[in-house]
Amino acid sequence: MKTAIVFGGCGTFGSIVARDLARLGVPIVIAGRDGARNERFAAELGAPHRAIACDVKLLASCRDALKSCGGSNAVAVNCAGPFSHLGSALLDACLEVGCSYCDINDDRSYFKLARGMNTAFVERRLSAVCGCASLPAISGALALKMLGTGAKPERARATLFIGNKNPKGFAAINSAVESLNRPIVAPQGIVYGFRDGEAIPVPKPFGPRKAYNFESPEYDLFPELLGVKSVSVKAGFEMRLANAAFNALAHLPSGIFGARFAALMFWLGKCSPPIGCSGGAIVTELFWSDGRVCVGAVSTPEHGQRMAVLPCVFAAFDLCSKTELKTGVSTAYEFLGSGSLLKRIEAEGFTVS
Repeated sequence: MKTAIVFGGCGTFGSIVARDLARLGVPIVIAGRDGARNERFAAELGAPHRAIACDVKLLASCRDALKSCGGSNAVAVNCAGPFSHLGSALLDACLEVGCSYCDINDDRSYFKLARGMNTAFVERRLSAVCGCASLPAISGALALKMLGTGAKPERARATLFIGNKNPKGFAAINSAVESLNRPIVAPQGIVYGFRDGEAIPVPKPFGPRKAYNFESPEYDLFPELLGVKSVSVKAGFEMRLANAAFNALAHLPSGIFGARFAALMFWLGKCSPPIGCSGGAIVTELFWSDGRVCVGAVSTPEHGQRMAVLPCVFAAFDLCSKTELKTGVSTAYEFLGSGSLLKRIEAEGFTVS
């Protein structure tokens, strides 16, 4: 069993990934800039887990962290964010040291960066599994489940629905803020972040909800994966007031919302009333030219954030425990298999429909 170095392991999502991997028997190293905080969390996990200080944006820091944790006998699990600000330091360090890699990224530009390093990972006989989160891992697995044979669908739509009681990490808030009214290049043309609200068939107990444009790797993945000519990615919140507020802000000039505004939204999120649920859903819809529609979903009334990062847990566990692995840069549904990924999520108590 290799060691999993969880970068950003004290964060909202990183802590979930670390706890699940520790439960599965994987030795964990918590890595992040705050060494004291890392030590406290590692002590909470108990032996044999430990912590180190590391800045994921710096190549030398990442290289030293990987070497100190066993080099090629370690796996880098990237839960640090926002991914749009990270650069390639950790990916480069993995190639230098000989470590496999996985992440919870849903940022389109970072995903492109990682996919562009496929040849380098193949040549080093290393595995990199990118986008191991709701988008694009679960959305893609659902799409493949529904694809079938025969005529290809004309368009696809993937939606992330977020329950209000889920803790709001700064990286997620910053990503949402940066997307406001930002141009998104889709196969069908330009759309704008958090505009164009559409009613989405979110499963019970939520019911149909409105969601808005969100930038994610599906815009690049789905045309080749499914043969579609049009792709929409949407995101929506359980609180209708939050949806309305973000949609209103998305009609202001793009680029005026910086880190300070994201920090304000992060603070407001932490102060929001504890109403709603901690659940969520990922919904993928395929539309055919003859009017046929297929809808697939993974949903839960609680623990939505754990559901969102289970693809990363499964990928990291396989990277740490197995020897015969697909090399190069893969999506989670390519690396794990779409059917296997959905079955493993269902086995954890979440609803696949």
